[in-house]
Amino acid sequence: MLGLKIEDAIKINKNLEKYAIKKDGKVRLNFKDKKALIEYNKTILKHLFNLDMDFHESALVPTPISRYLFLDSVTKELKRIKNKDKFKMLEIGTGSGIIALLAAKIFNYNVVATEVIEDYLKLAEQNILKNSLSENIRLINSRGKIIRGIHELEGEKFDIILSYPPFYDDNAVASGRKFAGALAKEVELIGGGKFGEKFSLRLIEEGLDYLERKGIISIMLPKKPEKRREIIIKNMKELSLEVRVDEINVGKRVRYVIKGIY
Repeated sequence: MLGLKIEDAIKINKNLEKYAIKKDGKVRLNFKDKKALIEYNKTILKHLFNLDMDFHESALVPTPISRYLFLDSVTKELKRIKNKDKFKMLEIGTGSGIIALLAAKIFNYNVVATEVIEDYLKLAEQNILKNSLSENIRLINSRGKIIRGIHELEGEKFDIILSYPPFYDDNAVASGRKFAGALAKEVELIGGGKFGEKFSLRLIEEGLDYLERKGIISIMLPKKPEKRREIIIKNMKELSLEVRVDEINVGKRVRYVIKGIY
């Protein structure tokens, strides 16, 4: 199984020792301290993928293994249906750039990645430069757009369009409440709809205009609510996409990779 045990991570990265606690006779990391989570994920990325990354302390800290498995799922699907040596990918909402960097370095993609928050774009650019991946990854400020209306994307086509999309419902607020370990910013609360499905539905509809034949639109979602997944899968089928779904398990977290094949 792909991963890195906490005791092994501490041996590799001595900085983790200050976050170590003992529970039930086992060494744990105090993940209530966000710095511990960041340091642990940086260790995983360096040890398993030889990537040197930083994360924004006010943002959601992504789980490296789930992002790798997301890419592995869509890559296997693409190789099944397309005979190409190198795929071109569009990522919507790159954040720190973790998916873009994994895609370029591990899966040999050419990547275009968008982001709306300026601080995250700057951090993603720094991460790209540190890992010498500037020739493989191009960043775009989406300026609040999803795909349509981003002039840098006009006329472009992609083999894969993917996102771990925002999925907040209409009742989500930006009043200091925390979502998944990150302080929600108003600009990020854009899932929309009763189940947070609206952003994903728009992404799918707009993405079809930028997708190569036999290309894939893919999103990754948490387990709950199931209704959100049902709505998105139904929408893909109504748009005549062939739908395949993979379940990803990382520790106690379950994620679903929904793939719509064009």
